[in-house]
Amino acid sequence: MDDRVRTFLLGSGILFLLVFAALTVVALSTATLNVATLVIGAVSLFIIVAVLLALIEAIRNPPPG
Repeated sequence: MDDRVRTFLLGSGILFLLVFAALTVVALSTATLNVATLVIGAVSLFIIVAVLLALIEAIRNPPPG
């Protein structure tokens, strides 16, 4: 994989992570506290952690080629 393509993909992933985390924080801070809010917060946290772990793994072990 070309270094420019890899850098672009990693940058896009980091940008997505930052925007998604910011939107999650804003949405949860303005919502009323109920079961649906907690479920959405838990799912959002799971997505944030999964994307973060995937980005860390992609930085550590770049694909061959």
